Order: sequence, then C-alpha cells, then structure tokens
Amino acid sequence: MDEIKLVFRPPDLPPTLNGKKGLLRIHWSKRERIKKKFMWLIKMQKTPKISSKVNLVLFNYAVHLMDWDNLAGRLKIVGDAMVGLGLLEDDSPEFIVDFDMKQEKVHKMKDVRIEFIFTKV
Repeated sequence: MDEIKLVFRPPDLPPTLNGKKGLLRIHWSKRERIKKKFMWLIKMQKTPKISSKVNLVLFNYAVHLMDWDNLAGRLKIVGDAMVGLGLLEDDSPEFIVDFDMKQEKVHKMKDVRIEFIFTKV
C-alpha cells in the first residue's frame, strides 16, 4: 500500500458538522447508523488494511466551497468507519501523522465528490 483513495459522491457524502443533519446536531444513534452506512460504502470500494502510519489529504470538489472547520468534520465518520472495520488501527495523530485539506470549485453536480487519499509515510 503506497496510496489508498476513497471516493464518495452524492448522495453518499460524509456529513459535515453544521446544518440540520450535521454531526453536531444529530442524535448518537443516528450517527451510528451513518457510520455503518459508510462502513458498507468503504467495504464496497475494496479498501485494503492500512498497516503503517499515513498522511491524509481530503479533497473536496464542490459547487459551493466550505469553511475549513466544517470540511474537516467530514473525516469524523470516515475515520471512525475505517477504525470500526479494522482497516485503520486508529484515527489519532499517532497513525494519521499529517492531515491536509484542499478544495476545488466545480460547476456541474456530476463533478461533485470528496476524496480521502491515504499515503504511506
């Protein structure tokens, strides 16, 4: 494993922190259901186990760019799902040693997606 890429497209984008359906406002049981959904989506991408420390870059391709703090919240469900599947030992800084985010504005909904790229350190 030198690089693992996870790609999510609408309607299966990881939730953000804000908004009516944001992670800050939903009940813990709803958050668990969302995590299980993402565990399934990650399994469907045939994601291999990550057995080393990694750098992570989150790429957001969106019609409307997001605040950085809200965008970072998208890692919560994906990180927890990967740990829950045993694909990532932990989502702490001990294992994800560097975390970066990039955004690009797209003009068509067909181009909207979010990518998580894990690169071996």
